Amino acid sequence: MRVSTDRQFQEGESIETQRRKTEFVARRDGIDIVRFFTEHYSGRKSDRRVLDDLFDFLEENDDIEVVIVGDIDRFTRGGTETYLALKRQLRSMDVALLDTTGIIQPERNRLEHLGVEYGWSVESPSHFAEVFMAEKAKTEASDILTRTIGQQIQLTREGYQCRGANFGFRNAKITTGDGKKKTIMVPHEIEAPWIIKMYELRADGSWADDAICEAINAMGYQSRPMNIYDKETRRVIGQTKPKHLTPKQLERFVSRTIYCGVKCESWNQGKPVKAPIEPLVSISLFNQANRGKVQIKEHRDGSLSIEENRLSYTKTRHNADFLLRHVVLCHECGKPVVASRSKGKSGNYFGYYHCNRGHKHWGVNKAEFEQTIANYLKSLQAKPGFLPLFREVVRDVWIQKNRSFEEDRKLIETHVNDLKDRQNSILDRIIACTTEIAQTRLEAELEQLEVTIKETRKKLNSKQLREDQIDAFFEIAKKRMEHPEETVFSSATKPQLEKNWSFIFAQSPSYQNLLDGTPQLTLLYRLNRDGGADKNLLAGQLSLGWNTFEQQVISFLE
Repeated sequence: MRVSTDRQFQEGESIETQRRKTEFVARRDGIDIVRFFTEHYSGRKSDRRVLDDLFDFLEENDDIEVVIVGDIDRFTRGGTETYLALKRQLRSMDVALLDTTGIIQPERNRLEHLGVEYGWSVESPSHFAEVFMAEKAKTEASDILTRTIGQQIQLTREGYQCRGANFGFRNAKITTGDGKKKTIMVPHEIEAPWIIKMYELRADGSWADDAICEAINAMGYQSRPMNIYDKETRRVIGQTKPKHLTPKQLERFVSRTIYCGVKCESWNQGKPVKAPIEPLVSISLFNQANRGKVQIKEHRDGSLSIEENRLSYTKTRHNADFLLRHVVLCHECGKPVVASRSKGKSGNYFGYYHCNRGHKHWGVNKAEFEQTIANYLKSLQAKPGFLPLFREVVRDVWIQKNRSFEEDRKLIETHVNDLKDRQNSILDRIIACTTEIAQTRLEAELEQLEVTIKETRKKLNSKQLREDQIDAFFEIAKKRMEHPEETVFSSATKPQLEKNWSFIFAQSPSYQNLLDGTPQLTLLYRLNRDGGADKNLLAGQLSLGWNTFEQQVISFLE
């Protein structure tokens, strides 16, 4: 008994229907059924494990006389050659083939009246009918696939959905302008906020992936439970357990273009198209969250293109003694300077920064190079009139972060309330329970929910921002701003250095820029040096939404 799709279990030639037909034929012909072989696989394939199991069973049990199939297309859809090869294999084991439709007739010897038998004289009267049905089964499979897959390809190219919805969405039917019903995805009420928050935190640039996962899990994130099917009957026998978000899964989520409304599938030759759905995030937020690994570009003619640059993000070894080589550029070629050590006449090794990529070699002693940078950073002293304004900006940042926390807190509290409702439901079931085993399981589930509630509340309290934190918040920011040289030279890793460096410089400066005192500073230090203490001027330029000053402070303080 064989079916190709899950739908066949419920409609048409289901396993149960084939079983009833087989049992009827067996009773009619006086056949004792010793075993059923059930297959959920395409009849066009040649690597069919259940068929291998069938022939192994026949070899081990030489008293088997007949194999019954519902129809020739249940036995195979591989065409005439495959069908005849399988039938010859059965004949070699002295096993006959029988179908419930009555097409296959018993073989007979055409020279039986003379008492002589040859291999060529033994054949079935229904041979031509069997060959016709085997070839018809193959052609029918091809026709079905051409119609169904062809239509799905066309719908996919138009941006519609032909399979289960992606995480964060659910499928919904719409009526198009031509009056036809088609499937699109709409935001999932529970899952969509998790996806949106993943992108926002990843785009922020100051959150590690582990911290993002912890924050999303605190909001109640759980993976979708998947059905577990029996390998033979394909009946649902259980479901997978929901899982928490991991950094690896987070990376998969943020790289899926569907969340910004762009479908890119092999059925569309890999070309990105805008799907007729409501995207969860914008394309710009998608690009920002992927940090250059995957980028979507919108062209003037409305077309889209996707660029991947994953190789440039492979991990490499870094020497902590020469971290500045990652942020200071060569004044000749504009690329980051190179650093190394060379052995002097004394036998000692001396470090120096240098570059010779397509130009004349130049190099500077490590101590002199770093002293030049330190001297420039020390010159960036904060003016007295600037600090009060800076304090106000830090306070605005704190309020902005606290407002974001309030939104997260509501989601987390909703999750906690859902867990409490599940607890109350389990309590009602425990009261009505009559068996000790079921009651024990329910009590264990109740305890697990209580642990989850406590952990969620603990994370909620640990992330909460309080009003009394503003002074400590400002002191940290003030110290970093007033002493940039300490902040830069105390950076222990490349990511920390790049973060602190980008807070000071709008563009990575060359060594010559630092030597001349002409780097391009960020808005914070430009205003501090050039804007004076004109409160009206500074307040106007530092208004929320006008520039990236607040975002610089947010990134710097994380």
